[in-house]
Amino acid sequence: MEKIYLIGGLGVDERVFTNIHFRDHEKCVIKWLEPLPNEPLPDYCKRLLPQIDSESPVIAGVSFGGMVSNEIAKLIPVKKVILISSIRSWHEMPWYFRLSGKLGLHHMVSMNWVRKSNRLLRWVFWVYDPVHRKLLETIAGETSPTFLKWAVNASVKWRGEEGRNVWQIHSNKDRTFPLRYIKHPDVVLKGTGHLMVVQRAAEVAACIDDMLLKLNTQV
Repeated sequence: MEKIYLIGGLGVDERVFTNIHFRDHEKCVIKWLEPLPNEPLPDYCKRLLPQIDSESPVIAGVSFGGMVSNEIAKLIPVKKVILISSIRSWHEMPWYFRLSGKLGLHHMVSMNWVRKSNRLLRWVFWVYDPVHRKLLETIAGETSPTFLKWAVNASVKWRGEEGRNVWQIHSNKDRTFPLRYIKHPDVVLKGTGHLMVVQRAAEVAACIDDMLLKLNTQV
């Protein structure tokens, strides 16, 4: 059975993929590693490669994981990169993130405060269901401050261009990467936010199943 390699987002781990199930593909979650001091994103991505044991894999990344997926696709041949609540290139990044990366404004924010600011997390991720809210707050609270600080910096300074074989699924209530900045999404789910991989797991999986079925039919 062909594998789909899943990469979580900034501050979220493999638990966000608990309810994702595919019809004809095996789910393989890539686990985050602790970053080295001042480690460039491409170098970090190289250290993730041993977790991928397929030739021309399908890689699906959520949010920051989408950026990582795009960087991995520069290192190895991939069959498809699937972006979930993520961006194709830095041109789809909101201007305020780019400004923060340029001026270093994000360094002024305490990562411990971000991890524990539950109201902020709920608003940014559009999460109000008690079960989903508890999951998000638990994962955020357990995220390594070192990883979070590194990942935030890598995100706002990312200058990746759109790669080949990219497919993008987004939501119309995404407050992290608002839909107005997304140039040509392949699928837009309505009434959900940045954490749609949890909130609408079955629909996200069905969209990916249908896309891969069409892809495999064309081969």
